Amino acid sequence: SAGPGTRNAVTLSVDSARAIGASSTGALVAMLPYTFPRSARGEVSLSLRGARREQVVVTLDGLPLTDPATGLADLADIPLVALDAVTVSPGSDPLGVGPGAAGGVLALQSGRGSIGSLRFGAFGDVASEAAFTHTRGDVRVRVAAAYRTARNDFPFVNTASTTGTELNETRVNNDVARANALVQLQSSRAHITLLVSRAALGLVGPVNVRDYDDDRSTTTRIFARGTAQAGSTMLSASARAFGLDYRDPVRPQFNSDAQASVADVDARRTVGGVLLHIGAGADRLRTSTDVTQDRARGFASAVQARRAFGLEWTGGARADAIGGSGIMPSFSLAAVRRTARTDAGVRVAQAVRVPTLYDLYFASPQRLTVRALRAERVVFDGEVHARWRSPDGARAHVSLDAALVQRITRDAIIWFPGNFGWSPANVGTETLRGVEARVTLARGPLDFSAWGTAYEPELRFGTLRVPTPYVPSFAGGAVTRAQLGALQFSASNRWLGPRPFTAGPRDPAFTLSSVALLDLTLSTRRSLGRGDALLAASLDNATNRAWQSVRGFPAPGRSWSVAITIRP
Repeated sequence: SAGPGTRNAVTLSVDSARAIGASSTGALVAMLPYTFPRSARGEVSLSLRGARREQVVVTLDGLPLTDPATGLADLADIPLVALDAVTVSPGSDPLGVGPGAAGGVLALQSGRGSIGSLRFGAFGDVASEAAFTHTRGDVRVRVAAAYRTARNDFPFVNTASTTGTELNETRVNNDVARANALVQLQSSRAHITLLVSRAALGLVGPVNVRDYDDDRSTTTRIFARGTAQAGSTMLSASARAFGLDYRDPVRPQFNSDAQASVADVDARRTVGGVLLHIGAGADRLRTSTDVTQDRARGFASAVQARRAFGLEWTGGARADAIGGSGIMPSFSLAAVRRTARTDAGVRVAQAVRVPTLYDLYFASPQRLTVRALRAERVVFDGEVHARWRSPDGARAHVSLDAALVQRITRDAIIWFPGNFGWSPANVGTETLRGVEARVTLARGPLDFSAWGTAYEPELRFGTLRVPTPYVPSFAGGAVTRAQLGALQFSASNRWLGPRPFTAGPRDPAFTLSSVALLDLTLSTRRSLGRGDALLAASLDNATNRAWQSVRGFPAPGRSWSVAITIRP
């Protein structure tokens, strides 16, 4: 596919992220440029390039981590000790990961060594993680596990109380208990991955709807994948399972559960310089309310990379056949020109996403109608990007990245909160165009990076044009690191511009205010013979800003954490 070399992508190592305060996978992703994490009810997901969470694919060593029922990947389910690096690639990627990647891909790369971590934080947050690696001959076995509990009952100002006045309140039933385990076995000819997670959460409602504050949920996820080399063909088989148990102690008639499972097989082989990839699979979805969905799938793709006219070209086509949606073709084509100090390129692609069970039934408990939905289709996703680096040997290492982007989506699946039907619907056309930019500077003990985006998102219903909900017109962030002897000080900033939360003309009454957040971390690394220990103390939301990433769900104010990571 059009990978990081031909798109505006950024890679961040877990080790460097820990030194500036990341002690969880969710915190790691929040440090990445161009990402917009959205967290509510204990889960952590993200938006890329103005796309909704369901339009971003998350992978671990190529294994998709999206739930078959929801189309989401909960990043809180991935132990940070299991990872070595993460790459964010905004923009559609039909050839690399297939349907669903309309907004981009977050690629997690697993680690190799042994490591342990312990964190304590505000609101009763306690997390322990460990990973162990054993190698014998060409066989490597790695086991990682994590367990976290948090009370999470933080104070907030309720600006939407039923009394009409602002009230100082505290979140209740906002606790979380989460356990994760990852097992990997790798040899020269085979690779097996098993990821299991279980989370028990309190399901607080929005601040103006407190009827659900006693509700509870337990979520179980299992992901498994095996790959093996058979001659010149790479064979893979994977399975994913998702289970949800929902309990309402006040209204037992609302108790429900859901199960979803997916099985896939695929094969890759290079013939005459062309990578051929074929596969098939099936979904099965069931709920206690007699909602069912069985769906078969298949696909075929061809990708080729070559050099011509002084450019590196990567291109290919893919066709997906999905039950109920028919055959949906897509393509990707990218070209890049490289010199010792510059990269410049262009990329165009298409993408598709079929409606999930969440789109059809789970988006809101207040739903009055269930609408039939068509698959959404990105008919054009393009970017022109450039990168400049300072020459080797310069006193300061500087890099500049910039991209002009545009995306046009037909039949986009949008849920409009507050609409009478409380149901997602296909809109005529969704468009987004804008610019992304990033600068990095390193000189001596100082390291600085900053990024920003300016988007013009729009929904079109015939002649009516309105801004896309929750997409900020302007956003950005910066990370400053300074080495002070044995100590490293870091400051992470993030800015979000105003975000409309309804599908209508811009109106301050229906817009989340802009917000600037500041996280501070002081860390030190000490040698332990053959290994080392990293101690980090962090102050998150240091200015104690009241803000919401999702309307009605307040985020914590000022909080603290202390983490120690030992690598033998």
